[in-house]
Amino acid sequence: MAQTSNLREFQEAILSKLKDASSQVGVESASRLGVNVGDKRFLINLQDVKEVLPVPPLQPVPFTKPWFLGVANVRGNLYSISDLAQFIGMQPTPKSVNNRILLLNTESTEQVALLVDSLIGLRSIQAMQVQPAGDESDSFSINRYFDAEGHDWLELDVEALVQNKSFVQPT
Repeated sequence: MAQTSNLREFQEAILSKLKDASSQVGVESASRLGVNVGDKRFLINLQDVKEVLPVPPLQPVPFTKPWFLGVANVRGNLYSISDLAQFIGMQPTPKSVNNRILLLNTESTEQVALLVDSLIGLRSIQAMQVQPAGDESDSFSINRYFDAEGHDWLELDVEALVQNKSFVQPT
C-alpha cells in the first residue's frame, strides 16, 4: 500500500507542477518532464503538457497507421492517442502498468495525446550540458542534453510533432 501512496504522491506533484507551468504564460521554465520512450529519454516542456494519466481504455480506429492507437474518452472528451515510440521509428511501446499518456497542450491542435513507456520525473535543464540535436534520426528534437549522471536526453519539439503531416493524418 505504501508504494501506491508514493506513486500517487509522485503523480500529484507532477500534476501540480504542470498546472503551475501552464498558468505562467510567457514564462520559460527550466523544468522539463522526463519520460522514457523505448530506449531513449525525452524532455518535454511543461507548457506543452496539459495532463499526465494512466492509459484509459482505447477504441481502435480501423485503417490507420500502427502507431495510431485509437481514441480514448477522457472526462467526456475524445483524444487521439499515438504511440510516440512507434511514430518515430522505434519498436511499439510494450504494455505496462507504468505506461502513461500525455495530454498535449499546443497552439495548433487539441485533444491529442502521446503514449510513453513511463515517467521519469521533473528535470532541470539548467543543470545539464546542451548541444543542438541536428543529426538525430528524428526531426522532432530541439536540443540534446547530457546530465551529471551521463544520461543522454532529447528535448521533444511538440509543436513540430503535431504539425507533421504524417502525424496529423494517420491513415
